[in-house]
Amino acid sequence: MVYGKLLPLLVFALPLPSHALASAAGNISPVRSVVVVGGTHGNEYTGVWCIKELEQPSVFKSFSKQYPSLDISTLIGNPDAHLANRRFLDTDLNREFTTQKLQAIQDKLDALQGDPEQGIPIESLRANQINKLLGPKTDPTTDVVVDLHTTTTNMGVAIIIPENDPLMLQAAAYVLHKCRENPVKSLPNSGPTVVSEEAYILLESIPDRDDRPFLASVAKHEFTIEIGPVPQGVVRHDGVEKTKQAMEAFLEFLEKRNKDCASDSPDEGVRKQIKQWFPSGRVPCYQSAKTTRPGENLGKIQWPCADDNPNFPSHMVHKSIQDQDFKLLRRGDPLFVTMTGDVIPYDGSHGDSVYLMFINEGGYYYSSSGTGIGVAVKTEYDLETSKVYDADEISLNGS
Repeated sequence: MVYGKLLPLLVFALPLPSHALASAAGNISPVRSVVVVGGTHGNEYTGVWCIKELEQPSVFKSFSKQYPSLDISTLIGNPDAHLANRRFLDTDLNREFTTQKLQAIQDKLDALQGDPEQGIPIESLRANQINKLLGPKTDPTTDVVVDLHTTTTNMGVAIIIPENDPLMLQAAAYVLHKCRENPVKSLPNSGPTVVSEEAYILLESIPDRDDRPFLASVAKHEFTIEIGPVPQGVVRHDGVEKTKQAMEAFLEFLEKRNKDCASDSPDEGVRKQIKQWFPSGRVPCYQSAKTTRPGENLGKIQWPCADDNPNFPSHMVHKSIQDQDFKLLRRGDPLFVTMTGDVIPYDGSHGDSVYLMFINEGGYYYSSSGTGIGVAVKTEYDLETSKVYDADEISLNGS
């Protein structure tokens, strides 16, 4: 079903072969359906490039051979915004997928008796459409959504997953090692700042899947790849290479795991390999920081905005933290600068020592995306139990 000017959803699909893997013994089940999404934000061209590249016959054939157990489809998340080279047209699509919002959209459409032109944001219509195709979120038909994003900030390769999904925690560890083992190099002097070539895992701290607003949450499992710095509306070769490396490592993990599921010893394959890479049994990661005060946002320090424009900040990011993503910030360190030149220090709202992410992200100037700077704590999770340790349970040096 297509509403208004919305474009078709699926670009292509790799057919699942007739000899697809059978379910494994015990409670370990193979992953079948994987949807790779690009253009959830219309001006993030890297993901769209990657899925259009997947359409090429030679690439299609190669993927069919490399990942025979996976039924891979592609999706342009917000095609209208992509054509307009804008993050979104009415509201941020990647904030429309809580169960409550999806139900409210459907209720409004039902009340309008199929006429969607009466004041419903185009991204709300798109969310409804995607939910029907890949979900419904309350009972999803899709095993995994891989959402490909870029950021204007110096985030390197960021792997973003829910903190309570054991399968994605295993996958993230695999992808982290692969990206760190052979990092994609950017050209020397490719810009005014040092481009991060590091890889990181960031855990979403929204435990209830119903409350997650992200497109990828319509599937049983969600895996987001975020590459930066990449300007909006630009395709960078190194950004595409980094995205493809992380995406292909993820698909490789799923393929290996599916093979293990069909074996008599499912723990002897890829899981054993990951344990060898992380002999302590713990994987380094970052977790959205909890606020220490009522009224503050989980995992984000908001900047105040102009009275006449909610998308224009009245404080700017201090130069000392610009491009310092995943670096330590302590109480009292410079954070913002006002229009009168006053320096606003970090006041400890999310803890005495935190790590900043998405510093001065262009997309976070929009109020519907959530203004401000991401803030996290540095921690680890256990490969066996999936436990995420409290930051004060482990001893970690700041960087």
